[in-house]
Amino acid sequence: MSTTERTRKDALKEKVVVSARSLILKVNPTGDQELGKYAYYGFIFSLLILFASVVALTNAYIHYVNISSYYSYERRILSPFSLTGYEGMFFVVAFAPLPDYLIIPFYGYLSSIGEFNIFAAFFVSVLAMLFEMGIEYAGGRLAGRAILLKALSYFKITEKDLEAADKWIQDHGPFSIFVATFIPYFKNVTSLAAGTLKMNAPWFFLSNFAGFAIRFGLLIYIGYSGIYVLTPSFDYEHRLAIAILGVISLLYLIAYLINKANRIIASRTKRMKG
Repeated sequence: MSTTERTRKDALKEKVVVSARSLILKVNPTGDQELGKYAYYGFIFSLLILFASVVALTNAYIHYVNISSYYSYERRILSPFSLTGYEGMFFVVAFAPLPDYLIIPFYGYLSSIGEFNIFAAFFVSVLAMLFEMGIEYAGGRLAGRAILLKALSYFKITEKDLEAADKWIQDHGPFSIFVATFIPYFKNVTSLAAGTLKMNAPWFFLSNFAGFAIRFGLLIYIGYSGIYVLTPSFDYEHRLAIAILGVISLLYLIAYLINKANRIIASRTKRMKG
């Protein structure tokens, strides 16, 4: 095979083959205005909804997780966890090494058996996380980059992590903080990066509040009354609603990926002709 033919075949392969990285990880690989970042955000949220729907529906029929078999409904067993009150809840949510997606549903469950008020638990949890993010934002804003990186090295946070968070914030602005609230570990790095970039403080806290309010609201609900989703009593009405959500998410994912792949191929074809 001649060099010219090999070059032509390589060019054709580049035109036709669209990598998974371009489809899934790159927001707008072609610079096309119609491949906007908000369509990409919809893709990410649809992916999460589809995953949650599949987990809930498969468990509804197979019962590979049955929360009720691990929970005791006797208040005397769980009451020691509420002895520290809302102050203890605040510090546990803000500083405990356990992930909040385990802590918050547990406090939701304690609220369901009368140990806490569910609305008070929700607001205390959100305020605790805002307090933690505020400390990290202030650390990033007030400390020098070199000093900050040296301190963060003890927590296995590298300069590469901060640079990734910097780029994420610069590309997406306050919405990046909102999205980061749903991503364990990355929310901490993003808060530090927001401080070093001197992001507008009101926007920073508003984005965090919106994200944690949605996330913790769902987690509190799971612990308080939504825990039945992971029990054999999960009823058929809710299964249908979750199935519909899953199908809508799947259709959006398919439409988005097909549209994006077609635009990438069209862009490459146009570039080769030019």
